[in-house]
Amino acid sequence: MADIDSSAKSTGWRGRFRTSKTGTLLSNTGFRRLYLARIVNRVGDKLYSIASMWLVYQLTGSTFYTGLAGFLSRLPIVFGFLFGPIVDRSRLSRLLVLVGAAQAIVVVSVPVVAHVHTVSVSLVLAVVGLLALLGRLNAPAEKAALPRLVDDELLPRANSLESATHQTIGAVAEALSGALIAVFSAVALFAFDAATFVVSVVFFALLSVPTTEKTGTSPSATEYLADMREGFELIRNSVVGHMVVAASFVSAFTAGSTAVLPAFADSLGGAETYGLFIAAMIVGLLVGSLVASRFETIRFGRFVIVGFLITAVGQLGIVTVGWLPAVLLCYGIATVPIGIYNVLVSATIQTGVPNDLLARVSSTTGSLVAAVGPLGYLIDGALGDRYGSATVIGFSAIGYCLLVGYWLVVPALREFPPVTSVEPNSFGT
Repeated sequence: MADIDSSAKSTGWRGRFRTSKTGTLLSNTGFRRLYLARIVNRVGDKLYSIASMWLVYQLTGSTFYTGLAGFLSRLPIVFGFLFGPIVDRSRLSRLLVLVGAAQAIVVVSVPVVAHVHTVSVSLVLAVVGLLALLGRLNAPAEKAALPRLVDDELLPRANSLESATHQTIGAVAEALSGALIAVFSAVALFAFDAATFVVSVVFFALLSVPTTEKTGTSPSATEYLADMREGFELIRNSVVGHMVVAASFVSAFTAGSTAVLPAFADSLGGAETYGLFIAAMIVGLLVGSLVASRFETIRFGRFVIVGFLITAVGQLGIVTVGWLPAVLLCYGIATVPIGIYNVLVSATIQTGVPNDLLARVSSTTGSLVAAVGPLGYLIDGALGDRYGSATVIGFSAIGYCLLVGYWLVVPALREFPPVTSVEPNSFGT
């Protein structure tokens, strides 16, 4: 009887899981392959991001150069709007395969050169810039593929599941990154990143993304400009435009805190401490991703106002509490609202923007926000050398306060409804 009861409970649990939103998503072959490809990439990219910033700092000892690395990693995003029309007309699985293969070749150049010669900071900076440029193709392609593979009502859960998984794996990878750099060297992590690109290419090759009426067509110059203008028009004529302006405020003030983080961590310990800072950030983002579904029915505008005030306070705590465990706790808490926001805003845009415009809109919004981000990296990197990294990190709290202020004074943002209330394809109509 006990065995029967145990079997019934197991069957009941499995049945509930299969009929849940998460179970439905994971039974979707297309989503599962995209999900696995992105997970593999996440592991490699997180280790690479730590390794590249640390290697630049190790080679130069200057926050200006880490700021320059951050600038180069963000600069291609400014021109992302140029790639949107191409992505919207491409066969997405094929595009993802080609871009992944190119990324593997670029990143493996660092360990190859290290094997035969001495790695220069110029090479590392060039790799950072090229990978960021290629990312302007695969990032909007992945975003455009998701709503073609998943029903609208499952998009918030799909984004939450992906984000939570990414943050979990990222937290583990980045928590270990300092130790891995110490044991194997930063260069070795570049080789590992190249291997993850190869694995993700296999998953992308097995992926079949539904097409739109423009898929596979080659636009004329006039059509290309018209496609690009259509993406801009949707942003200008919808609440997405206000979201872009608000995000630009925070981008200008916060980009530099990443540039000076290696120096700030070095003052508190070294590479291992840097890894702990990144891990604290990822854990905060993970917690935000896991609880994001609980905020689907809360007014989005209200959440942003309260959530980013918490982030501003956390940023100030990082440079005022003094005790490393408390500093890490503040850093983690400051990122929780960001994790929630990332999930909810992705679901909002993927629902409200028509599928055949999604790559253009996502790449264009990224370009508009990033237009000020790279400048923040350069300026704050230079300010870090002059005034200290702690001052720059504390100053970033102002960016979050400006973001809150903008959401308060713009009625369309302040009164923005819950994500679950956004009508499909409603933006720009």
